[in-house]
Amino acid sequence: MSTDSAPTALTHVALDLDARPRFSDAELREYFECIKLPQRYLDSAVLKEAAQARTREHGLPFLQALTRYHACTVAFDNLVLHYSAEKKVTLDQAALFNRIVRQHRGGRCMEQNSFLATALRSIGFEVRNCGGRVARAMSPYPEVRRNQPTTYDGWNHMLNLVRLDDEWYVLDVGMGSMGPNLPLPLRDGFETTSIAPRRVRLQRRPIAESYASAALGPNMWCYDVCNGPAEGGENMWTPVYCFTETEFLPQDYEVMSWFTSTNPRSFFTRYVTCTLMVQDEEREALVGNLTLFVDTVKETIGADRKVVKKCKTEEDRVQALADIFDVHLTDEEKAGIPADKRLGR
Repeated sequence: MSTDSAPTALTHVALDLDARPRFSDAELREYFECIKLPQRYLDSAVLKEAAQARTREHGLPFLQALTRYHACTVAFDNLVLHYSAEKKVTLDQAALFNRIVRQHRGGRCMEQNSFLATALRSIGFEVRNCGGRVARAMSPYPEVRRNQPTTYDGWNHMLNLVRLDDEWYVLDVGMGSMGPNLPLPLRDGFETTSIAPRRVRLQRRPIAESYASAALGPNMWCYDVCNGPAEGGENMWTPVYCFTETEFLPQDYEVMSWFTSTNPRSFFTRYVTCTLMVQDEEREALVGNLTLFVDTVKETIGADRKVVKKCKTEEDRVQALADIFDVHLTDEEKAGIPADKRLGR
């Protein structure tokens, strides 16, 4: 039996620790410059002594800043699946560094969170990659959100767990506007305000689709949001995704990424989308997001939402990506958009 190419292990974890993907100090400095990380965080003890990255005292403030500036600079987008000739996603860390840092481009959860995990390991953080299932309450289809809000997709999401002292923290910059975009301690029942007035929480519970009875589990970690907390009443929580503490390997994400980037039923292959978070630097807090979905750019600040731009033509959308999201497509990328995805056709 012949094959087109020899088998490769490029996406597998090297057994030699020194051979595993790491970014150099110079590359890390490039990354920090790319996301405009302020000098006060570049002076962190974390960057002077690797052991400090595993402490809550020094590691947590650095993680909070890094995730915030990353989410406001590196777009959560699927543009490579629409504006390119190949329409292929890479999870190779050197290629991702070049794309995210040097070409100032974004990506989906597996590109962004695997890149961030490599950057954090290069600094000295203890990081575990995990897999998640996105809730169908996040579906772009109203009938799915209405009829199946408590059910989940297959394994289609990546997030990271980072160890600080004796506790793990959820770290996820790959869920766009609905993601935590800040470190959350992995505690059952933990709840906090993310982007005011939105509340987020973590619960350990069985999911509705499990064949096992609720009393027997298995329990999943569930990340939920409440967009409009009630005063004196019961909050309405929306499931975003569930996840496991089990370590997922690069070869697991290779399969997950292939499906979500090629299947015609995948959200990512159907719709052009791009999101950047917005922060108040003085308050050191995220306050909203800018999101392009198909032909409309919306800005959400707190609970207020407005349409920033309605794109009528393909040229309008390309210009919006450049002006609003600082994403500058090459002529080759612009020409790569399929005819059925072009605006104004």
